[in-house]
Amino acid sequence: MSRGASRYIKTLRLALTFVVQLGWLKYTRPLRGARQQDAASRLYKQQARRFGAFAIEMGGLIVKLGQFMSVRIDLLPKEYIDELSLLQDSLPAVPTPDIIAVIETELGRPLSQTFATFDTTPLAAASLGQVHKATLLDATPVAVKVLRPGIEALVAADLKSLHTILRLVNRLIHIDRFIDLDDLEADFTTTFTNELDYVKEATFAEKFQRNLLTNMRVDIPQIYWQHSTRRVLTMEFMDGVRIDDLPAIDSAHIDRHQLAVDLANTFFSMVLDDGFFHADPHPGNVFVRQDGIIQLIDFGMVGSIDPAARTQYAALVTALAKHDAAGIVASLKELGFLGPGADTATMTKMLGPYIDAIVGDVAGFYTGRSMVDSMMAGRVNLNIDPATLAQIQQFIFTQPITLPGQTTFLGKALITVLGLCLRLDPGMDIVATAGAYMASQNSLSQVVTHLLGDATSLLRDIVPTTKHLISLARKLDDGTLEVELNKAVERRIEQAQAKQTRQIVRSIAIATGAIIVAVLRHRSGPKHHI
Repeated sequence: MSRGASRYIKTLRLALTFVVQLGWLKYTRPLRGARQQDAASRLYKQQARRFGAFAIEMGGLIVKLGQFMSVRIDLLPKEYIDELSLLQDSLPAVPTPDIIAVIETELGRPLSQTFATFDTTPLAAASLGQVHKATLLDATPVAVKVLRPGIEALVAADLKSLHTILRLVNRLIHIDRFIDLDDLEADFTTTFTNELDYVKEATFAEKFQRNLLTNMRVDIPQIYWQHSTRRVLTMEFMDGVRIDDLPAIDSAHIDRHQLAVDLANTFFSMVLDDGFFHADPHPGNVFVRQDGIIQLIDFGMVGSIDPAARTQYAALVTALAKHDAAGIVASLKELGFLGPGADTATMTKMLGPYIDAIVGDVAGFYTGRSMVDSMMAGRVNLNIDPATLAQIQQFIFTQPITLPGQTTFLGKALITVLGLCLRLDPGMDIVATAGAYMASQNSLSQVVTHLLGDATSLLRDIVPTTKHLISLARKLDDGTLEVELNKAVERRIEQAQAKQTRQIVRSIAIATGAIIVAVLRHRSGPKHHI
């Protein structure tokens, strides 16, 4: 039996076992009475440990699934969350000699000619790569990310298994009525293939540097191109704490509410302003500095949204914030969630009186009983009377509702960020935060920023971080001239200018904005004729 076939059979067997166990727990609930909760808790712990061990054994994309589910506190019980959180960066490490062999082969030189020190104990062992702390020859601390040997073949086998499993599940429950399976599979294939190429990840990181250049609440690591290849990525070492390490955040006296707002606004900006977002923001990829600045790492999994869809997502957020049922339905239709023939008038009429209840219930899953908990307990605590809820459900099932292509990773990212925000601040009103963000886009400063649209984009390209600028200086267009800067001078330039680059850009933007406002006022003033 081939390795791919074996992985497929083992995965399907585990999934079917879990389904049968949960079904038995649910349908034998009346026999247990008050003991149901204890029985459920024991089963959740057992399943979580079994899946965790299975994911570690299998590796590859199965670990990615566990990492995704580890932040779904709306969906899974706490027993699952606690166990799956261990998959974020605690996988078995590849032996250090094997990692060093990859580095030396990829860079074409002994390790000692690249790094002054190299920590043999990894900082993190993830599903596809492993990270070690090191210092460059000039004593700069860096993080070195190395692709796991043989991982490409493993991912290829998992993608083939995914294709088979999706088609099998579709034959049973016809999920193609709700989602384009070809688009879903293409999203997975493209995204995970990109994660196996660190040159692409480095390029993505620098795009985020440019896009978030004026965001003073976020830090993106510098890429050291001369020490990076497709399988080795050397980047600036980020020394913050994980964003889910609440004791460390509290001990640093960081305002958790403000941190949650900063995180939410950063992703609103990525999605609604840039159309290019971090698609894997689990706690192992989001850190916090002692001063409360968010540090984003690991840019292998990204997503993009075209301008037309960004406009509609912005309209959807605004409609949600305003509790505008007609606006919500219209945006969902424009985005492709409602197919041809959808009864938008009836949907609007049904949704209108219950927007507060539905939004509140969705957010409530993150701070109270998870959906699985509720189902196993035999009740889902919604703020809608059962008769009305049944009527809504019956209507929904008659409508052409689908998940349009390229929404898989957007939904994953936003759900993950939502979970992180509510973990930081359980009382946070996500919809109100989103509404405040959209309202801020209409302030005077934002109007000036939009007037500067092309100019800002130009600044982002012409005035990138000095870190990027110095790396570019080493490769001129004709490829024949190497610029060798004295290391001490280079460090001083980097240290001085890295602190000032964002302030400089902001100053330029503000000054240019003032000029534009002055010009607009002049044009709107009285005209004198000779």
